[in-house]
Amino acid sequence: MARPDPHSVFDDAQPRVQRIDWRARFDFAARVIEAEATLVIDGSGGDWLDVDARDLVIERVSDGDGTRLDLELAAPRSFLGQRLRILRPPREVRIRYRTSPAATALHWLNQSVYSQCQPIYARSLLPLPDSPSSRIAYRASLTAPRALTALMAATPIGRVEAGDEATTSYEMVEPIAPYLFAFAVGDYVARELSPRSRVWAAPALVEAAALALADVERWIGEAEQLFGAYPWGRFDLLVAPASFPYGGMENPRLAFLSPTLLADSEALLGVVAHELSHAWSGNLVTAASAEHFWLNEAFTVWGERRILAAVAGADVAARHAAAGRRALETALVAFAAQPERTHLVLALDGVDPDEGLSIVPYEKGYLLLRALEERLGADGFAAFVRDYFTRFAGRAITSADFAGLAARHAPDFRFAEWFDQSALPNRAASDGEPETTAAVEALPADWLNQLQSGRIKQLRPIYLTLCRDPARRSEAARLYRQHRDAYHPIARQQLERLFREQGVAIEQVKPLGLGRRPG
Repeated sequence: MARPDPHSVFDDAQPRVQRIDWRARFDFAARVIEAEATLVIDGSGGDWLDVDARDLVIERVSDGDGTRLDLELAAPRSFLGQRLRILRPPREVRIRYRTSPAATALHWLNQSVYSQCQPIYARSLLPLPDSPSSRIAYRASLTAPRALTALMAATPIGRVEAGDEATTSYEMVEPIAPYLFAFAVGDYVARELSPRSRVWAAPALVEAAALALADVERWIGEAEQLFGAYPWGRFDLLVAPASFPYGGMENPRLAFLSPTLLADSEALLGVVAHELSHAWSGNLVTAASAEHFWLNEAFTVWGERRILAAVAGADVAARHAAAGRRALETALVAFAAQPERTHLVLALDGVDPDEGLSIVPYEKGYLLLRALEERLGADGFAAFVRDYFTRFAGRAITSADFAGLAARHAPDFRFAEWFDQSALPNRAASDGEPETTAAVEALPADWLNQLQSGRIKQLRPIYLTLCRDPARRSEAARLYRQHRDAYHPIARQQLERLFREQGVAIEQVKPLGLGRRPG
């Protein structure tokens, strides 16, 4: 196989990175992380080890004793970053470096910083094989101003204070996909929700967050009825800063949530149910690359809607499914000129994964599972789900792996119709006929306030509506320039691509480019 992921230099014929010991100091004045990453290699030898890096300043590469190692740093390749090749790698490779102030994974704002690494932005934080096919365990020490709280999606080990700084240590003993590497440093406090869940938030939000999430233990129990015992010990949640670009992110042991959800209990339940389902689908069993991304999302959407039905009622779940089907139908029309983008198994070599992905893996993947569920019946499908997550636990898999197992349960199911064809098979299952609604370009009443949120799902339609109005195109550019620094780099990239597509110039703003699923 050698290179299983077109978006990484990871080569499974080379020595494997088993774990990383990461020491990081956060410099808020310079907006950089000064770090040292020790890569622990599997010891199988080899002439070189390739790892991914993006906008990192590499200061020194040495072995565990401090002896310099030979290296080659390739030229940058657009969205992929650079290949860092370490020649004759020993058991331990120690890399001292610092991040860029413009690191794609990070948003710095005053005395706050947090990471968002999906799909391929972990390489802007640390040099590593940045592919879900390379699951890695880690230990991390975060040094930050003493007054701040340093959180990480891992098990806390301890905190040591020294002068004006404090170092907080974490460990993730289970190997995870690199895009799940996550932390947040800022003014956070916690409230307990259950023996295995707490919520972290800014002091002004924590009481409202605890009240909104008071039933989370029930939600975990509903997920366990579907997938089996919760595999990560704790399901803590962080109400991220307002600039967080998505509704949620499934980082194990510390899922991130947008603060916009606190005003909408149904949306909050849907997002938490989604991220909770990811504990199994994506975190425990991981798609080997973005080309098989549907594997992460199909089971997750299925689980989300089953939890919604159990907690909020079947009518709520059906309404969400109908909305998803409408969004899928819209996407199928939008991709008429690129029908290959509506396949479940994608060909993304040379394509930025953030531009190559859409709502299709979520909703078409969900409909595949619904069709399989109708074919097997409720009990048979439940047995398949348990078999899937037991057999593939801790692995990165492909669509062929999924089909091989599913075919044992449903030998006559036509997987190729879903994997390799555009649009939908003729008899795709549905949870109710999607409603037909006319598209209306209208700004919400509080649209100016919404521009201060960093959530792409809210920002994109507002800027798109402004750009489509010839009288307001310059206003769109002005408002973007005004709010740009409050947006995460991922949101900036998506919005700047929107402006380019609409032919709207945004002076004094460097184009960045990208796009990801609505969230």
